[in-house]
Amino acid sequence: MLILRLSGLLLCAFVSFSQQLECSQIATNDQVAGRILKIPNNADNPVNMTPNFNCTYTIRPPGMVSAQIRVTNVLNGVDDVISVTDGLAHKTVINRNSDSSVVFYVFPQTETNVNVVGGNGNTSSFLLTITYSSLPTATQKQLQKDQNLNYFLLNSLQNQPITVSSDEKITVTVARSGHITDVFDNYFVVDGDFSSSKSSVNRLVDFETVNFVSTGNSLTIVGLDNATSYASVIFTPTSATAGYSKFAGITVAAGQTSTVSVKASDGQKAAVIVVAKDQRQLVLDRLEFPASDSCTVSSGTGSPNSYSKKLIDFSSDPYSLPQLFPYPYFSIIVENCDAQFHLTTDTPSNYYNISQEKAGFIFSPSYFNLNENADFNVTFVYTGDDSKQFVVDVDGVTVNSNGKLDIDIYDSEWRKTLSTVITGNQEGTRSKASGSYLNVQMSGNGTARLIYQLTSSSFSRFGVPALALTISFMVLTRIQ
Repeated sequence: MLILRLSGLLLCAFVSFSQQLECSQIATNDQVAGRILKIPNNADNPVNMTPNFNCTYTIRPPGMVSAQIRVTNVLNGVDDVISVTDGLAHKTVINRNSDSSVVFYVFPQTETNVNVVGGNGNTSSFLLTITYSSLPTATQKQLQKDQNLNYFLLNSLQNQPITVSSDEKITVTVARSGHITDVFDNYFVVDGDFSSSKSSVNRLVDFETVNFVSTGNSLTIVGLDNATSYASVIFTPTSATAGYSKFAGITVAAGQTSTVSVKASDGQKAAVIVVAKDQRQLVLDRLEFPASDSCTVSSGTGSPNSYSKKLIDFSSDPYSLPQLFPYPYFSIIVENCDAQFHLTTDTPSNYYNISQEKAGFIFSPSYFNLNENADFNVTFVYTGDDSKQFVVDVDGVTVNSNGKLDIDIYDSEWRKTLSTVITGNQEGTRSKASGSYLNVQMSGNGTARLIYQLTSSSFSRFGVPALALTISFMVLTRIQ
């Protein structure tokens, strides 16, 4: 009797073991939002494979539903393999040397096949956990063709699809950050919208270094994972990229210094759009390019189009580094040479202290975008020798009735030695005074581009070479 009972138990165990590895397909009505499937046999833990096991599971989520596949890998045999092939024919092979847990994402209305193959042994096990999630309706955006840059931080597109439309083809540029989290496998680009055929679905990782160009007048982007990303995507009317041999982007994160190397020699012309992540400013810390009459390196507001305004022509303008740009994006153009930029979002602690000859620029945020506030208030402090003189040149100022530009120079005791208030149009005026502090501030409506220089003067009250600070202004009225 005891033997019969043991035999029965062994028989039951054998039947249960066989049922666990039955190769059955996932029913269509099980692949819906909110479902979590565990394969094989809805097990909670990895299931042992029988020798020579071979089964292919097909995951095919419906429209506006994505699927996450978590493969729990406990493969031990040299011939045990799990192959995952997505609808874009991208194949990943998992073996005993792979991570114990590997995650894949399936785009709506595409098909991913998971093929599990066991060798002659029976010491390996596996588990597939498939989670189906609904996607919200894509946010609709019209591509702007003006001073505004069309861009999105990738984090904002996680499970939040966006469809961008235009009256022409659209170019998508990945603005990488250089951070270790720059992984784009689970971001998808649809040439059109979600109603487009699955052949129009692409992975963003395939366009990490080459721009994606739509075949029509719209495209959709969405990320399916929740991993932190520091990168951005930039949308540009394809016509605006004409004339550039290279059109690229970079994202600069807080606390990080990003290096941009641009190769545009032999008659090439390259454009690089710089974007700050979660900051409202950028700082150019270093710049290297050859001194050559044929080499030009310049910067402009926004995307390099007809609305872009000159910031600095590094080939001809006087400038010193670091240089602050009080806005989250601008563009750099390099022509007929190679150049390297070092950028950050952090203002150096001694940025406004001047101890030697220097030239630089001051911009109002509104200079980059007329919809931004014009207000700024900066103070430069001269920390060098006792002999110095500030000279302020005003090339041209235009502000409306609500705007005002103040230029004040103070001595070392904060006694005012010069005060200039500009509320209207002025051209060709010059003000100069001795002092230790220069304060420039703007309020109201308008835009400002200022050039300042700290240079040696040929005259001094003290009979020794003095220092002069020259500031040139370009102030334009904000268009309401």
